[in-house]
Amino acid sequence: MSDTPNPEVHHQAAFSGDGELEVQESSVETPLEDFGADVDHRDRESRRDQPEASEFGVDDRPEVQDSIEDDEQVALFPDTDEDQQTLTGENAATRCLFDD
Repeated sequence: MSDTPNPEVHHQAAFSGDGELEVQESSVETPLEDFGADVDHRDRESRRDQPEASEFGVDDRPEVQDSIEDDEQVALFPDTDEDQQTLTGENAATRCLFDD
């Protein structure tokens, strides 16, 4: 059994030009632009290159390079103020950055 309610829709209404509600026969879609939102509709390219194999069953993709070199050191704890706290009230300076 699902915890998500599944309401039954009997009628759908939309505002008319004079501000009155009118029952609609078809589905009503309201774009964000109607509410003044600035929406970017450009198609964007993926920022991460994901190479493909040349044929099925052959993994000839190039080796992916890690951004951190083996000899490069990375901070284990965050650089915070001594009195800074997390949302749960813990000391933020003692929170390990690599917790699961």
